[in-house]
Amino acid sequence: MPESRSVNLVVNLPADLADEVERVQETDPEFIERVLAYGLVRRAVFARLQGVTALHRPSTSPLEVSSLETTF
Repeated sequence: MPESRSVNLVVNLPADLADEVERVQETDPEFIERVLAYGLVRRAVFARLQGVTALHRPSTSPLEVSSLETTF
């Protein structure tokens, strides 16, 4: 297994969704980890298939990059 380390993410969500995420995190914290891992891997795979890096496309405006970074 590759070396791993934890990171802390801060995400602004609508209040009702944030409440649901906190509830799920308390009852099944590994689920949130799996969802995030799935989203990041999916984004990296699609970016690779498009021939761009996962976080930046040279022809993309900063506003578009921001929306790409929050879309899973």
